[in-house]
Amino acid sequence: MEDIRGNVKIALLLISVSATGLFAIGGLGFYGGQGMFTVASTTDENTIATITTGEFSNPMQVGVYLYINAIPFIDIEVDAQATWSEYTFDFNNALGTAGPYDSYWGGASTYITLRKNLFGLGIPLLGGAKIHAGAGYNMHSFGPLANLKLVEDIMGDLSAEPEFDEDKLVEFVKDNKVDINGYHVQAGLQFKLLMLDSFLIYRLTFGEFEDVFDAKSFGSLNLRLGFGI
Repeated sequence: MEDIRGNVKIALLLISVSATGLFAIGGLGFYGGQGMFTVASTTDENTIATITTGEFSNPMQVGVYLYINAIPFIDIEVDAQATWSEYTFDFNNALGTAGPYDSYWGGASTYITLRKNLFGLGIPLLGGAKIHAGAGYNMHSFGPLANLKLVEDIMGDLSAEPEFDEDKLVEFVKDNKVDINGYHVQAGLQFKLLMLDSFLIYRLTFGEFEDVFDAKSFGSLNLRLGFGI
């Protein structure tokens, strides 16, 4: 009887381990971080008026991610991300200077990445960890910075002092968003933080971003917390 009980326990343990292996096919969670770039001050002017935006740096980022490691030798990762930063702008015409006004710049991005585990290593306090690298395709929609077209759309008369309407500002951003596609490379450290599946990821994104912040690439760093599935 003792032998039978022992064999049953071993069988249940093997089934449990096998089931864990079958169902641990990926992970999902949330992340936060920063873009590592600067948007310089800009000036938009004509013979009637001028708008000057202030410089801002390192916008905040939040997102959700899902990765699947059911395919041998490669993982597929998809994440959706929101980026934003506060900035100010001034409006100047023959009546004088109005502002500074507070405003927000931001956008939404989707990243699709193929990544591969390179090697594992031991880290004090965190235990085992993995280093992975990947590359992929991305899609972005960024809102425009304040410019004279915004003032004309909102009030129609550049010679008067502007009175900005938040609803009209939202409509302007929707109608004048900048859509950009690109590619990226990234490197990450995967580790356990308490019961969470965690990643620290640096990503370098390439694309035609000159219309947004006068650059062909930008970096970002984010910390991800989630669960295996």
